[in-house]
Amino acid sequence: MKSEKENFVYRVMLNSEWDEFKKKKKFFGNHLDHQSGFIHLSTKSQLKNTIDKYYKNEKSIIIFKVSVKDIEKKLKWELSRDNEIFPHLYGFINFFDVKKIELTQ
Repeated sequence: MKSEKENFVYRVMLNSEWDEFKKKKKFFGNHLDHQSGFIHLSTKSQLKNTIDKYYKNEKSIIIFKVSVKDIEKKLKWELSRDNEIFPHLYGFINFFDVKKIELTQ
């Protein structure tokens, strides 16, 4: 189901979630992720809509990317919002798998 061109997936999070992730070195998801049973991720083309839907009232957020190769055993591409295929991670993200971090304000 995954597009062959998707080498990276992205996670948007609050600064407080990022601080906790840096401290614990593992991210098991936030409240929405726990309710869903997986960690919500986005492709690069899905990021803007994800931010608009869930983070538009936040003053600052963290966006980071993870290589699909590093998490592919726990990653599923599933039909989700707006009838699009989204990457869903069934497991956790290791801090050392984070490839790039961007702070937006």
